[in-house]
Amino acid sequence: MRPELVQRHLEKVLVSAEMCRSKKLCQFLRFTVEEVLRGHGSELKEYAIAVGVFKRNREFDPGADPIVRVQARRLRSKLGQYYLTEGRDDAIQIEYPVGGYSPIFTRRTPRAASRPVVPAVKDRDLSSARRIAVLPFIDMGPEDSQAFADGLTDELIHALSGWPGIRMAARASCFQFKGKSEDVRRIGEWLGVSALVSGSIRKEGSRLRILVQLVDAETGLNLWSAAYEREVEGVLATQENISREVAGTLQLQFAEFSPGMALRDM
Repeated sequence: MRPELVQRHLEKVLVSAEMCRSKKLCQFLRFTVEEVLRGHGSELKEYAIAVGVFKRNREFDPGADPIVRVQARRLRSKLGQYYLTEGRDDAIQIEYPVGGYSPIFTRRTPRAASRPVVPAVKDRDLSSARRIAVLPFIDMGPEDSQAFADGLTDELIHALSGWPGIRMAARASCFQFKGKSEDVRRIGEWLGVSALVSGSIRKEGSRLRILVQLVDAETGLNLWSAAYEREVEGVLATQENISREVAGTLQLQFAEFSPGMALRDM
């Protein structure tokens, strides 16, 4: 495909209503497209983009800072929405393969160009709607039973990871927020998830009260919450039973997910 055609198309996308309000995403798009046009597509790795677009320093560590992965996910969503609305009749399409940062340029057939317009929706599709993180549960009792809370968190991550189609944030990623007070929207962006599960534990004698909540990581709104009361029957058995029950309830909530829509009936 002729570079001048791609460049002209790029300029059109950058001034579109879908893209023009996202300065960093526009910089991401321009930088990567123009690097490919120069023949440097193979060099587009996380490090190069972090330094060239997001002004990270030379000590940038992709494992510790997910900025490129998070913004690439947003850019894919923005471009997808653009080609469904303003760009539905464009003859060229810019796409980023999942897991890669080197864009590809394709010609669109008349059939693809005449796809029906759909209402604008949030930057969320079915796959992103099923990305979940479980934050470390907090012990709120007079006794220090944080070990029990950590174990319950581990059991819940394990239980939720067994769902088909669900992508769970890794334990190590979630536990970096242990004991920290952060805006859930920032945590969601950092972890690249759309929903967060969190909770607290209180113990009185042999009785436990566990509060669990599900939060929309984009809006910060509490979507669902429940309280569970149990007699301690042994640490491992109690953790397993509670995590299984919580996971089952959450699975019913996530059954309401559909592309481009938030959780319903919560």
